[in-house]
Amino acid sequence: MTASIPKIQVYNKKNPRVPVPGMAGRIAVIGAFKITDTDPIFCTDLDDAYDKLGNDDTFNGCKVLDKLFYGADGIIAVNVSTKSGDTWTKTIDTTNLTSALAKIKKERFDMLFIADVLTDSFLPIITTFTDERYLNKLPIGYVGCVTGADASAYTATAALNSDACYGLLTQAFSINDNSITMLESAAYYCGVLAGTNIGNSMTSKQVPDVTALGTSYTFETGDLGTTLVGLGYTILNCYDRENKIFEVVNSEQFNGYDLYINRVRDYVIREFALHDFLGDRNNNATYSEIQQEIDRVKNRCCKSLDLLVDIEYNLVRKSSKCVDINITKLLFDDIITEIDVYITIEVQ
Repeated sequence: MTASIPKIQVYNKKNPRVPVPGMAGRIAVIGAFKITDTDPIFCTDLDDAYDKLGNDDTFNGCKVLDKLFYGADGIIAVNVSTKSGDTWTKTIDTTNLTSALAKIKKERFDMLFIADVLTDSFLPIITTFTDERYLNKLPIGYVGCVTGADASAYTATAALNSDACYGLLTQAFSINDNSITMLESAAYYCGVLAGTNIGNSMTSKQVPDVTALGTSYTFETGDLGTTLVGLGYTILNCYDRENKIFEVVNSEQFNGYDLYINRVRDYVIREFALHDFLGDRNNNATYSEIQQEIDRVKNRCCKSLDLLVDIEYNLVRKSSKCVDINITKLLFDDIITEIDVYITIEVQ
């Protein structure tokens, strides 16, 4: 036997990001990547994503990866690019968007990001997809960016958005004094939300590391900024220029609810592990188990995580094969958007 030389070796080992209760950080991204595979690909971190999807920032999908991984605990990527000879086609259109979404229709994730500026032709496709996910107890929200020629154009686009919107941006940012595109800015905001507890509103909250805006709005009566906020767009404004603090004006979405309400609603619905009861006998014992499952989620979301005030429901045997669970109320706290201060001045 030959004696070995004593040695110590050091290896870099990455700890996988473990999902935290109250977080919803898995993002599905549809975009052009420098690969020809069009099947969904799961990536655990940025290095993994670059290895599997490429890091050529002339491909919009590759370009937004580092922004999404600001807070994402994993992404599911679906590639739309194709290659013929030495020529790449990197465009997202209604056909390949529809096809890409169909591939992740049943997959588990929390947010959707399309790595392109959203057009009015894309939004109905996204709405159909998110509506079907909601129907199948897999609700998700989407974040994106749009452009508009004027207030009328933005109003028409707003009418195409659904309950699933978590943020539609119209501004480009600078991150730590580095200018990025509007698409990258939307991806960065999506990444920020992925790393933020779902019970947190973004109204009047700072977006970390944003140091400038490519487009600034004013908010007097009749101004475009006022119109956009009123419609439900996610608009940033400077709060403290000296310290470079930029905040979301109001995170109320197109359906009239704050971002946090939309995120918590989707989280609560996903939390019900009702698929476990498919195939069980339709009897009182099963009803009792289903009730215990709903009570578990209610206790966890209302008390342990403090995401909402109450969940009210009832259970009904609809037929020999169907059980109806009527969630009659998800009760939320509203968000403070006004504070009146009254001052009395007295001079002696």
